[in-house]
Amino acid sequence: MALAPRSRGLLAALLVLGMAAGGLSAAAAPATALPAATAATARPVATLTVAPRDPVLRADTAEVEVDVVVSNSGSSELPGGTLELRFGTAPVSDAEGLQGELASGDPIVAESAIGAIPAGDERTVTLTVARSQIPLADTALFGVHLLQAALQQDTGADGDGDAADAAATPDGGAAGAGSALELDTAHSLTATVPVVWHSPAPASADPVVPEGTTPEPTPAADGTPDSGAAVPPDSESPSAAPVPTVQLGAIIPLVLPTDIHTLPTRRELEDLTPGWDRLLTAARTTQATLAIDPRIISGIRAYGSAAPENSLRLLARMETLALPTFLLQFADADPAAQAALGYTKLLAPTSFDFVSRFGTFPAAAEPGTDGDSPTADAVGADADADAATTEAPAAPDAGADSTGDSADAGDSADTGDGPAEPVSLPTLSELLAWPDALSAAWPAEGAVDQATLDLLEASGITTVVLDSANVADATAPRAELGSGSALITDSALGAAARAAIGGTRDADRAAGLARFAALTALAAEGGSGGLLLGLDRGTVADAAEPDAFIDQIAAFDWVTAAPVAELPAGSATLRAGDTLEDRRELLRSAASRETSVNELGAVLVHPEYLSGYQRTRLLELFATRFAAPGVDFTEVAGSYRKRDAELLEGVHAISTEHTQLVGISTRVPVQLHNSLPFDANVRVRVDPASAALALTERDFTEIAVPAEANQRILVPVRSRVSSGESGLVVSVSADSGEPTVYTGTLPITIRSSVETIGLWTLGVLAALLLGFGIWRSVRRKRRAADTDTDADTDAQTVPSDETPSQE
Repeated sequence: MALAPRSRGLLAALLVLGMAAGGLSAAAAPATALPAATAATARPVATLTVAPRDPVLRADTAEVEVDVVVSNSGSSELPGGTLELRFGTAPVSDAEGLQGELASGDPIVAESAIGAIPAGDERTVTLTVARSQIPLADTALFGVHLLQAALQQDTGADGDGDAADAAATPDGGAAGAGSALELDTAHSLTATVPVVWHSPAPASADPVVPEGTTPEPTPAADGTPDSGAAVPPDSESPSAAPVPTVQLGAIIPLVLPTDIHTLPTRRELEDLTPGWDRLLTAARTTQATLAIDPRIISGIRAYGSAAPENSLRLLARMETLALPTFLLQFADADPAAQAALGYTKLLAPTSFDFVSRFGTFPAAAEPGTDGDSPTADAVGADADADAATTEAPAAPDAGADSTGDSADAGDSADTGDGPAEPVSLPTLSELLAWPDALSAAWPAEGAVDQATLDLLEASGITTVVLDSANVADATAPRAELGSGSALITDSALGAAARAAIGGTRDADRAAGLARFAALTALAAEGGSGGLLLGLDRGTVADAAEPDAFIDQIAAFDWVTAAPVAELPAGSATLRAGDTLEDRRELLRSAASRETSVNELGAVLVHPEYLSGYQRTRLLELFATRFAAPGVDFTEVAGSYRKRDAELLEGVHAISTEHTQLVGISTRVPVQLHNSLPFDANVRVRVDPASAALALTERDFTEIAVPAEANQRILVPVRSRVSSGESGLVVSVSADSGEPTVYTGTLPITIRSSVETIGLWTLGVLAALLLGFGIWRSVRRKRRAADTDTDADTDAQTVPSDETPSQE
C-alpha cells in the first residue's frame, strides 16, 4: 500500500512531462501547465508570460528588467516556488528557433521566490539582471537570443496542492534523486521570449544585406560560461561587421471602433480625431500606405460645416497628405464573405441622408482654382497651412515631425464667416469621393479564394492585400496574381504586432513587441529583400494608442521604412481559403432580412433614411474584424438579429389585456408605437372584430408618430350588447394606403350592463334618499304642530287643586 501514492505521483509526473515537451513553452507567448489531476481533460490552470521591458539589449545597457506574470485560472491554489530566468548563449538562427528550448547548460541570470497564488488570481514579478550577468561580450555579433523563465514549484505537493500524491519512498522518507527530478519537471512552468542583441557597430548604409553575405556567428565556446562571465571577443574583431538591415513596408488602417455600427456622431468624431491624427503622423513617418474606412470620410462630410473643427482639419490633411491611400470596402466589409455568398458585385451603401439631415451645408461656390478641396475651404486658411505642412517630406527625426504635427493640429479653424444659405443634401458620390486612391481591396485574412478574386475583378479592383498564409511559394511582398497583383503581408509579423498593440496587459504588449523585434532582426540577418506589415484592423480600431507601436518599431535601426511600391516584386500562387460556414450562414440570414426591414420605410416621412441605415448596418456586420480567430460571431450576429426584430415591429398598436367597455358609448384609446429610428406618418384603420361593436369613425389619416416614441388616437365605439367579448382590428399602413405594415386585434371586454345596473342603483338610492327626506320633513312638521297645540292647551287650563297664595 505504501507504493500506491508513489506510483500515482510518478504516472502523473510522466504525463505532465510529456505534455510539457509537446508545447508548454512558446516564444513570447504564455506557457501553460496542467496539473496531474486534470491532465486527462487538457484544461489549462496556469499560464506564464515573460516579457522584457526593452526588447533590445545593447552593449551600454546597465541592466535588463524582465516582467514575469504567473496567472492561475484554475479552481484551486497554485503552489509557490522559485522563478528562474535563464539566458540563451547561442543565437537563434531562424523564426522556428523562437519556439525552441534553451540548452540545459545555459546560465541562470536571475531568480526570485514567489508565493502561492490563489485561484483566479495572478502575480507579477520583475526580475532585474545586471549587464555583467549577461554572458555576451560587447563585441558579440548582432543577433537574437532567448530568455527563458521557469517557475519551479514546490515538490512537496502536486499541481492541485494534494499532499497525498507527493512522491515518497517505501519507508515514508524523501524520494530518490530520479523521482525528484521527474517531479521537478512535472511541476515546472516555462515560457520563452526573444531579445535582440545590438552590437555597437555602426549600421550599414545598404538597406538590405544580400543573402549569403551575413557574417557567420562566433562559435560557442566549449563548456558553459559562468553566469557572471562574459564571452571573450573574437580575435577578428566582429565589431567591424555592419548591422544588417531589412526594408519594412506597412499598411496602416484608419477605421472606426467596434461599437460604432453605422456612422459616427459628432461627439464620437471629436473624440476619435486626435487618435487618427497621431496615427496619420506615424504613417507619414514610416512612409506607410493608408487603408481608410470610407465611413470616416463620409461621416465627417455628412455634417458639412457642422462637423467638429478638429475633424474637418483632419479630413483636409488626409486629402493633401502625400501618402499612398486606398479605400477599404465601406465599413471594412469582407469581399471574401460576399464572394462566398455568391454575390456578383460588392455591397455598397445606398444613402447617408439619415445622418446628413443633421448637417449644415452652405450653397456651392465657384472653385477658385483647380484642385481646391471643399473641406479645406470649409476649415479656412489654417487648414490650408496644415495641408502645406503635411505635404513636406518627412523629417528624419520622428520626434520633430510629431511636434510639428501637434502644433498644426492645435490651430483653430477660421470661423469668421457664417454658412451660406442651405442647399439640398450632398449626394452619395460626393460624400464618398476620394480621388487618386489606389484600386485595392483587403479581404479577411486567409479567406480569399478564386471566387473572391473574380468578384474583385468584376468590381474593377486590380490589387488585393493577402495574408502570407493565403499564398504559396511567395518570393517577395509584391507579386503578380492572375490578371492582377497582390500585396502579401507577413502573417507572423502581423500576429506579433497584434499582440503588441492589443494585448490586455503591459507584459502581453511587451512580449509582442519583443517577438516583432526578433522577427525583423532575423529577416535582416537572413538577407530578406523586404517585409510587408499589415496592422490588424480590429486591433487598431479598439486600441488606445496604436501609434505608440509604430513609434517603437521606428526606433529599430535594423529596420528601414520603405514605401510599399518600393518593396521587391516577385511571384506567388494563391492558396485558396474559405469563409467559415457558420459565419457564412449567419450573414446570409442577415442579408435576407434587409428587404423586409426596408419595406417598412414606406410609413416614414423619409423612406430612404431606413434603407440607408439598414444597408450601413449590414455592411458593418460583414466587417473583416468579425472573421478573426477568437471572435464569437454567433453573439455578434445575435445582437444584429435582435435589432432587426425591433425594426421589423415597425409602427404597431400596443396591445392591452384589460380594456373594458363599461358604457354603451365611449372613446377607446389606441396606442401606436414607432420602433423605427425615424419619424413616421401613417394611416390607421380600425374595424370592429364582431357585430357587438359599432364604430362611427374608422379611418384616421396623417397620424404622425415620432421616432421610437408613442402616439395615441381615440376611437369612438358604441356597444350593441350588454356584455361579451369583442375587439378592434387595427391596421397601420402608409399614408397613401399601401403597404399595410401592421394588422392586429385589440381585445375588448364589453360590460355595458354594469352601466345599467349602476344607473338603476343610483336611481333607487336617489329615490330612497328623496323619500326619506320627504318623510323626515313631514314628520318634523307634524311634531312641531303637535308641540304648539299642547302649549296652547296648557296655557288656558288651571288645575283645580291649586289656589293662589295669600300674602
